[in-house]
Amino acid sequence: MPHLPKFSSARVSRRRVLTGAVLAGGAALALAGAPAAAGAKKKMSQSAASYQDKPKGSARCDGCALFQKPAACQTVAGVISPAGWCVLFAAK
Repeated sequence: MPHLPKFSSARVSRRRVLTGAVLAGGAALALAGAPAAAGAKKKMSQSAASYQDKPKGSARCDGCALFQKPAACQTVAGVISPAGWCVLFAAK
């Protein structure tokens, strides 16, 4: 059996371990979020959102919280008609 040295003077405190874990976790989150913050958000296609250029009842894109004047959406790609509608509709 090999002789193992004793490291009584190099004890690791709980505070040091927890601080290291928090710092490592924060660094990992910062690195994971960096590409999203650096680039524009990816938008979903009009077909994926079931977009149509006509309203569904009284629900219209220009009454949606995601609509951006004059003809865009925060979530759906492409030109969006103010009179259009999709499944992501969220009333203002």
